[in-house]
Amino acid sequence: MNLRVVDSLPAKAFPNAVEGPRRLRSVSHLYDRTTVLGHVSTSPDEAYAITDKTSPHALYELMIVSAGNTIRSGLHDHSPQFGQAFGVMAHSFANHCHAYDLAPIVSWSYDPHTLDRASIQGEKRFHSHFVGRTQADRTTVAATAVRAAQLPTTRARCIVEEASVLGSLLAADCVDRDALRLLVPVPALSTPLSTLTAQFLLPNGWESLTDPGLHADLSYIYRALRRTYDEILRVCTTGTSGPWKRPAVREFDVDHIEIPLRPETRATLAHYLRALRPDLLSDSSSRARNAHVYPLADLAYAVIIAEQDGEVYLHIRANVFSDLGGAGTSFLDGVIVRTQKGVGTLRRDEIAARKAFQTEYLGQLHRNPLSPRVFFPSS
Repeated sequence: MNLRVVDSLPAKAFPNAVEGPRRLRSVSHLYDRTTVLGHVSTSPDEAYAITDKTSPHALYELMIVSAGNTIRSGLHDHSPQFGQAFGVMAHSFANHCHAYDLAPIVSWSYDPHTLDRASIQGEKRFHSHFVGRTQADRTTVAATAVRAAQLPTTRARCIVEEASVLGSLLAADCVDRDALRLLVPVPALSTPLSTLTAQFLLPNGWESLTDPGLHADLSYIYRALRRTYDEILRVCTTGTSGPWKRPAVREFDVDHIEIPLRPETRATLAHYLRALRPDLLSDSSSRARNAHVYPLADLAYAVIIAEQDGEVYLHIRANVFSDLGGAGTSFLDGVIVRTQKGVGTLRRDEIAARKAFQTEYLGQLHRNPLSPRVFFPSS
């Protein structure tokens, strides 16, 4: 509750914007329901599309969407070639933001199984938000940040969920530093953001995103989190997830969890699970209620890549209750920032500036020396 947060940073909407999820179940939906700025297939069933969001998180923004026929929810579900192409796009975006004097933030969420209540990944296709924060945004955040304890408790728990703190401890124990090829772990609880997330340094800044080792590391971390989540469920819960149905906590011996956890982490995990109130669970249409008492359906986490103090960090934030994903709650200069969409309407000059920013980004991406190799590997 001592972490610095902003609730909330407003984002203007397009005139006549359509709010709410617009599921992209097919490639045709992608074209019907978004503005596609670029689309490249990397295999018969794997492709990416660069799109414009209909419900912006910021003035300067793009969205990268997995555009194959099969819906793949995680970056780890894609090939290393797709992962490296994505990294080149993100690196080019960061360079483009710096030319505009913007702070780049790249984020995505993984929550493919929550379908009954609001999810951190409303669109189940993998999609990543590329956001450029202005100097005005940074000034606003610096001026309005408060300690989470100063917010109403329910609001604070959406932005800084206790499960995210627990997730940082579990990740520190279960992600083997020696198995990582690129990412450098920041010790859990050693910084404000490593309290809320598993925090990793990108040693070569944004250029690290072009390294094939990044996709390998993210795939390895997913497997470690998957193994950890499944083992905790096996030992500590009974039942399965389904529509308005979740596993219940049962009597358990935390020492029976067969993953390498420090005694402090085991004690914290046991304390957290035994404090849950499964008797409060019920199917509900109240988003506010669900975000506090009705869990997401399975392993869920957000990935946020952002700058702080001249370095670039990748953060993995575990979610159990909160429905705020990587774009809904991101980081700016070390502050946790919730975005509030649909506040005001974009002016014509702002829409023109947004379009120019996107068009110039595509030009820079074409000129990136890595582009021919990662986007057209067979040529």
